[in-house]
Amino acid sequence: MIGSWLQTGIGIDCEGDTFRAVYVRRQWNRLRVVDRLEISAYRKLEASECGRLYRAFLRKHGLKAPQTVVALPRSAALLRSLTLPQTVEKELARAVEYQLESLHPFEEGGVYWDFAVWKGPPAGAWGKLSANAAESGGGRLETIVGIAERKQVDAIAAWFEEAGIPVSQFGITAALWIAMFWPRLQAAFPDAPVFFLLNVGTERAELVGYVPGREPIWQEVPGASESIESENGFFEEVKRELELARSALRVPPEDRPPLVVCGSPSTSLRTSRAPAASALAAADFPFHLVPAEELLPVSIAGMERLDVTEQLVALAAALAAANARSLLPLNLLPAEKRTYESSLVHLPTYALASVVVLLALALGVRGPFQDWLYSRHLEREMEALRPQLQELGVTQANTDTARERLQLLAGVRQSVTLPLEILHELTRILPQDVWLEQLAYEGDTVTLNGIAPAASGLLQTLAASPYFENPQFRTSISRTREGQEAFAISLRLRPGVMEGIPR
Repeated sequence: MIGSWLQTGIGIDCEGDTFRAVYVRRQWNRLRVVDRLEISAYRKLEASECGRLYRAFLRKHGLKAPQTVVALPRSAALLRSLTLPQTVEKELARAVEYQLESLHPFEEGGVYWDFAVWKGPPAGAWGKLSANAAESGGGRLETIVGIAERKQVDAIAAWFEEAGIPVSQFGITAALWIAMFWPRLQAAFPDAPVFFLLNVGTERAELVGYVPGREPIWQEVPGASESIESENGFFEEVKRELELARSALRVPPEDRPPLVVCGSPSTSLRTSRAPAASALAAADFPFHLVPAEELLPVSIAGMERLDVTEQLVALAAALAAANARSLLPLNLLPAEKRTYESSLVHLPTYALASVVVLLALALGVRGPFQDWLYSRHLEREMEALRPQLQELGVTQANTDTARERLQLLAGVRQSVTLPLEILHELTRILPQDVWLEQLAYEGDTVTLNGIAPAASGLLQTLAASPYFENPQFRTSISRTREGQEAFAISLRLRPGVMEGIPR
């Protein structure tokens, strides 16, 4: 799922007098430390003031209630191990609950607890471990159980609720360290499936040891409140506890398993500023010292934002919060008190709003786009019809030329046929002694000039013809020397005469 690959997480460490928060962002398979927050002497402040500073930190990064893991210290939680048969896997919670009372010293029903099946490499990977330590392999379930007294968890949860700080998980510091360092230790020491960590603080040291199939070791070594140089006895006590841890986890004496060293004085173990530190770093020391800061910079971006020695617990909690596949996902915070709002919670709303905007844009450009498509279609159709149009134009031009020629021929034919028809009709109706000297016509008007013995009767003769109408003398009748009458008559062709003339 996208939510597990694009995850933000905040880890909180409130042990001691300083409130520390680390913000980590997970993008696909990359982890980046984005920012950190420190509130010094926070126990002297009101819870509301701490909450105000923390919420300002969230707003700075656009967060509201991200996945948040609070690391419970050794004084508030226990880490236990159970090895159960594979057959109880479907009812593992009931199987763990059945043995719960034997795992803690608190009163019955007075604890919060959670469990996780170990997801690390098989315990038999280190051939020198005993057979009992390796039996958590096939057919067995290696189960890690986290336990905290109810009243302590409720008190811590009440403070966070009063401060207005949303929390989604109460994790266990030792389990968070194992989840953070185990994969990297396995990459550096593939033949040593064993985990040792020494966290040296200003007031105490914490020792964590774990081998699959064995009871985890999580102890406090008091007495580190002063400088390392004056605390030879403290380091001698640390060495004794380390030897006891090796013996309890049945690590062979001749082997040197890795020991992750972290905390404020961790650099002293490398620089050997004190005799006791030199003893820990001596060649015959039965551990391979691995400073915590050497494991992290190559695997997590943005580490320059942190003082790893001071903020290792908060960093481990933040990595667990940002990693959906945590190695040991223990949560001792009651479900009804958990608060978490994924950064992707508004993704459906944003997606829907984007779709609406896209639809509105599509609707706005739909008309112009359709017009553009239609114009493209018309252009393609016109281009396809262009040869036919050119051929039609040539045909039209040829047709016009032929029509003009036909009209010319028709005019010539009419101009020749009409006078012949008129002459034929005049020859038929005019008396034999009438002579026409001139015949002219223009449109439907005909003009006759000639001589006759008696011209006055010609108007009646012409009016009786089906060809002519409205005959009249244009000038008065005059006589010639021979005694004939000269006349000039105009008349009109009857309607239909033109159409009746054969073509």
